[in-house]
Amino acid sequence: MVMKKDETSRRASWSVIAEQLEYWIESGRLQAGQRLPSEESLAKELGCHRDTLRTAIRCLAGEGKLTRRKGSGFTVAMPRFRRNLYDFEPLWYFLQQNRRQFTSRVISMERLKPVPRVARLLKLNEAGEAYRLCRLRFLDGTPAILETTYLSALRVRDLERFDLAKNSLFEIMATEYGIYADSGNQTLSITYADEMEAELLQIPVLQPLLLLRGVTRDDYGIPIESFSAVIRNDQFGFEGILRAGEPDSRELV
Repeated sequence: MVMKKDETSRRASWSVIAEQLEYWIESGRLQAGQRLPSEESLAKELGCHRDTLRTAIRCLAGEGKLTRRKGSGFTVAMPRFRRNLYDFEPLWYFLQQNRRQFTSRVISMERLKPVPRVARLLKLNEAGEAYRLCRLRFLDGTPAILETTYLSALRVRDLERFDLAKNSLFEIMATEYGIYADSGNQTLSITYADEMEAELLQIPVLQPLLLLRGVTRDDYGIPIESFSAVIRNDQFGFEGILRAGEPDSRELV
């Protein structure tokens, strides 16, 4: 709903200004990829102080609705990819079905003795080793996810011989090791980009990110991977659908 003129008085709160900007985005007045007008013109049109406008813009940027680009100010974020959190299909497969380009770059891969928390999740003994695989995921050419995966070195011997930038890890485990992903659990929270994450994801330091952590199990219930992923919230979004009296119908997309 369009705001009345008196709602955008010079004393308008930043939350009211944020709502008006969000309405302009949703109504199409501000298009995806469009650079925001100058602070001076926006503040004048909205009837607010520049400091109030800046706070509103930072809020929308934190929610992934605006994107800050070095040297060019803020632009309206592209539509976010939305996925059911309970969908167990590999991400690359799901994106292909939705006609999105999904590519990967291996940042690092090493065999090591994992920290105790990871060892417990993978049910490794004291001498057990794991592969740590770090990959940067691109959505339509934009760095969107930084993913770290731990796998039992005993179950996936010589994993480094495969090109994990071009091939699906789940497909390799199934065809080469006879390991089939069957179930798992995930938790979703918020974190803030550190310097390394900011550089790889091409975002400002301390920008809010989605943090997805989980464990995947095979058809025998044995853990096959422990993973964590930091996700740009201007590229991905999760929504919840709840139905009263149907606890099993809950889904996140």
